[in-house]
Formats: sequence, C-alpha cells, structure tokens
Amino acid sequence: MTYPFAWWDNAFTDEELKKIIEYCDGQGLERAQVMGSEEIEDNGRRCEIKFHQRNDDTAWIYERMNAVIEGLNNQFYGFDLNGYGAFQYTSYNAAERGAYHWHMDICLGKASLPPGMVQPRKLSLTLLLNDDFEGGEFMVNLGNEAQAERVMTPKGRVVAFPSFILHSVKPVTKGIRKSIVIWVTGPKFR
Repeated sequence: MTYPFAWWDNAFTDEELKKIIEYCDGQGLERAQVMGSEEIEDNGRRCEIKFHQRNDDTAWIYERMNAVIEGLNNQFYGFDLNGYGAFQYTSYNAAERGAYHWHMDICLGKASLPPGMVQPRKLSLTLLLNDDFEGGEFMVNLGNEAQAERVMTPKGRVVAFPSFILHSVKPVTKGIRKSIVIWVTGPKFR
C-alpha cells in the first residue's frame, strides 16, 4: 500500500519555527512561477518564494529535516532516495488570495526536468511554519476533486507525500501562510 500522505509532528519547537521565519523573511522573496510556464499571471500559483541552499545558517534545518525525511520514508514509503539540493520557503499572502491550484510535483510525459534536476522528484514534504492566518488549507486529490481531502497541518507539522499525488493550497483569506517545501529526488520508479 502506498500512503497518500503521512506526517511528523514537532520536528521543530515554536522558537525554532520563529527563527526559520525570521531568517527566510530576511533573505527576500520573489514571485513564484509554475514549472514550464512563462506566464506569471493566472497560472494558478499566487505566492512568493525563495530557495535556500545548505550553508552555515541553514545547516541545522537540513539536519533536522533529513532525520524527518528518513523516518517518514522508512516507515511509510520505502522509496529509493538520493537527496535534495535546496528547500523552498513559500509565502501565501491573503492580500492577493495566495494559493496554488491542483498540481503534482513530478514531471510527467514530455515535460523536461527543471535546470539542475537530473533525477525525478519522488517524495514531497511541506512544513507549516505559522498559524496566524486563515484559509490556506492543504488538500490532496486522490482522483475526484469533489472528494478531495483536507490534510490537517498544524504549525510545526511536516507532511510527506509521493510527488505524483495531486495537491493544492486553497486561498489564504487572512494573514500570511508560511511554509518550507522540499522535493527529494531519486532514480526512476520501477
């Protein structure tokens, strides 16, 4: 059985989550695009992002997330994974009804891999950093949008799911939803 999602609670303390937000906000953000799309407007993704590589300031975040990834993958998925190069800090602002429509994190068909990616994404993870917003529900779609399931994402929860699962973030209606997203790659599924 392949689980549509699994989670790990309390990977970080409230103080550590605040430290992550302060660091990431201090590094600036840029308008997000959809992979393979040149259009910024009306592409179904309304958020700002910044990719963060491992460095002296982020190493502790990587070490903690690596332990969570290993634990979740060993318990629920057993995917052959090789790692990830960066984490994405994402900010969904209610002022623009920040959201991300239904999508998968894996490239299918004729789509080419993004620059620098040599292996497919296999396991996706999201860590919710705050809870002082409304809306922004994380949803998974297992084949019928009308019966999509809301995944409870309290602050500090890491949600993991296979990168081929359809998912979305509903519009934020008040405040700013902040999260970290990681895509772990590995050899092709077989």
